[in-house]
Amino acid sequence: VPRLGIPGIDMSDAAYGVRSSGVNGRYSTALPANVAAAASWDPQAAFEYGALIGRELRAQGYNMSLGGGVDITRDPRNGRTFEYLGEDPVLAGTLVAKLIEGTQSEHVIGDIKHYAFNDQESARDSVDVQIGKRAALESDLLAFEIGVEQGHPAAVMCSYNRLNGDFTCENKWLLTDILKKEWQFPGFVLSDWGATHSVEKASMAGLDNEEPGKDFYGDKFKQAVQSGKIPMVELNDHAHRILRSMFAAGIIDYP
Repeated sequence: VPRLGIPGIDMSDAAYGVRSSGVNGRYSTALPANVAAAASWDPQAAFEYGALIGRELRAQGYNMSLGGGVDITRDPRNGRTFEYLGEDPVLAGTLVAKLIEGTQSEHVIGDIKHYAFNDQESARDSVDVQIGKRAALESDLLAFEIGVEQGHPAAVMCSYNRLNGDFTCENKWLLTDILKKEWQFPGFVLSDWGATHSVEKASMAGLDNEEPGKDFYGDKFKQAVQSGKIPMVELNDHAHRILRSMFAAGIIDYP
């Protein structure tokens, strides 16, 4: 799905191969499910997996991947287990880091998702995951920590669900305290499709970009800035993170 809201960035789902390429009159390689890649225990294979996705994204005119799924398998009935990397956070984090490295080696913005605890499809828009901070950091978040610190993705996609009462895309503990401060993530956070629920709360929490439209990060955001509800320093940080990621991934130098 090309995204026109960020000038210069065109995104496509690419969990196990570039999605919907046939619509463009082109074709992409149908790769094994990510969980099968995890079963290989092979970091180099994960790198090649990501590099192939990166090459095919560029060949089709995209410069950002919406892949990199690493939510931990908690229920085998989860409808997206196939595109995640299993139940072990160390293995999952290590392999998703290599997958992201491979994708970004082709000068494509790499993404890691769905941050975090998106471990079921049923009621994913309303489920509230209740988990203590230590348990969170030692399980699902450990996979993300390894993926972020070793893979250096340019983007992180927050998920649909709530975490301890707050939607993840407006959860300050998750987006700012852990991701941006503790892990020192320098890139930008974008919402899953339609997972933005507010303007001021989401912005303050650390959401840098709404996808796919401008329901909140459009005129409402502009009004919030002009009225002083969102300080300019906050807006500048959002813009800086997006621009920094475009240069870091090489899509400016290698368009």
